[in-house]
Amino acid sequence: MGLPAYLAGAMLLGAIDVGTNSIHLIVVELDARFGTSRTVLRAREMVRLGGAGALARGELSKKAIARGALAIARFADAARSEGAEEIRVVATSAVREASNRDRFVVAVREASRLEVEVLSEREEARLIHLGVSHGYPLYDRVACIMDIGGGSTEFIVADATRPFFLRSVRLGSLRLFEEYLAGSEGRALPYAHLVRRVRDVLEPLAASLRDYRFETMLGTSGTIIGLAALDAATVNATPPARLHGYALRLDRMRGLQKKMLRMTAAERQKMPGMNPRRGDIIIAGNAIAITAMELLERDELIVCDRALREGIVVDFLARNTEVARRLGDERMRRFDAVHELARRFGSDGVHENHVGALVLDLFDGLLETHGFEPRDRDALFASALLHDVGRTVSPSAHHKHGAYVVRNAGLDGWRPDEVALIAALVRYHRKAMPKQTHLEWAQSDPATRRRIEGLAALLRIADGLDARRLGIVAHVGVLRANGVLTLHARAQQDVGPELEAARFKADLFERTFATRVRFEAETREDGERPEREDCLDPLAHGPAN
Repeated sequence: MGLPAYLAGAMLLGAIDVGTNSIHLIVVELDARFGTSRTVLRAREMVRLGGAGALARGELSKKAIARGALAIARFADAARSEGAEEIRVVATSAVREASNRDRFVVAVREASRLEVEVLSEREEARLIHLGVSHGYPLYDRVACIMDIGGGSTEFIVADATRPFFLRSVRLGSLRLFEEYLAGSEGRALPYAHLVRRVRDVLEPLAASLRDYRFETMLGTSGTIIGLAALDAATVNATPPARLHGYALRLDRMRGLQKKMLRMTAAERQKMPGMNPRRGDIIIAGNAIAITAMELLERDELIVCDRALREGIVVDFLARNTEVARRLGDERMRRFDAVHELARRFGSDGVHENHVGALVLDLFDGLLETHGFEPRDRDALFASALLHDVGRTVSPSAHHKHGAYVVRNAGLDGWRPDEVALIAALVRYHRKAMPKQTHLEWAQSDPATRRRIEGLAALLRIADGLDARRLGIVAHVGVLRANGVLTLHARAQQDVGPELEAARFKADLFERTFATRVRFEAETREDGERPEREDCLDPLAHGPAN
């Protein structure tokens, strides 16, 4: 069975991030009407555009241009084969600084029929903030975000909605490696000079950053994730495939640096958790991170796996959402009201949007089982966005308080019967199933009761699949065999607690549809080459402010 007709409004976007060290691709399915996105494909290649002295010369080599154009052409083919209707290519430090960047732009155009947008330092930082803030729950906290790339490092001070400070400095893992460490294996003096250079550049910047009195420090991109993988491998025999939210401690980073400085690049490549292609430059990247944390007087850095390419997606979705709003799209007006109510009661949108994406996945995959209509899908998604609004009143009874909030707060554009349905779904997303003594149930006719039971059953399972609020259950597939329904969860790391929570909350589904439900999981990791990932990434949490 093909996609339901009401999904026709979705489109696919490809975003290619051309960095100094690596080139990344993400392909997402966007729906501006819901403000959601589904990741279809991720890939990366370590091309090292800024290698072989390119950053020092300010000129890309012919070989690097050819490698970069070929990689982008492969990514363009992969994105188009997935059905991407638009592909945005952005380039950062290595291309931005190159005197022959026009030659690179022409080479990419000839190889892939794509135009390269060379980002300014400020625009790069703005997009990084968009990617991070829509993937990590900042709430009302102010954070300092550090993005260590191959050629530059970006520092952003921001809350969930806006940046207060954006700055890019020409310190990167590949740049510093080539300037100080290439060919100097085992010599202490070049490393000392490297650290002095980093400190000299960052000291005046750190003085400005400290004035913001930020509460949290976040790190993103390849260097930080690589350091987290190394650290996790020393703690766990099998480190998690996804390191989003991992805490890197300064004392452990210093210990890791001392250990790596005593090793050759070949020895570092064999370290548990190491990406072999980072074995040479990881020391330079760690020096930036350590020095920044010391100057900012921070002993912990939280890893965020969202960055520039996710920011491109958020930016595109926000612009298309605004277009729909200007055209007077009725569905947009309705969901604007839902997002606003969720924000009013403290929602940051990360967990709620992930549950919303999972519940839409269940709704579409189980269409033959439940037989509900498109308008029910809208109400179900609204209930996912609002299911936790009662937490500000009482965490232990937030399902009851949330239902009261939805019934009485007002949802512009929604009919009274739709508001009543959304409130009922919020009421039954956890704890007791519908009973005759419940007001929501007693006042409903048989048809409405079936909708309440069936839709709430899907919401309960989706909420269970994000029990730890880590967003690690990527996609839910549906399999039917021998009278048993299997929900197949694809994930980026172990999801035992999520499956256990979903099993516990499948009680209403089994009662309503008289069907036994099994849960199973498949774990996948991103690859170096184009590889289908099939994960759900609710990158945007509502209209842009």
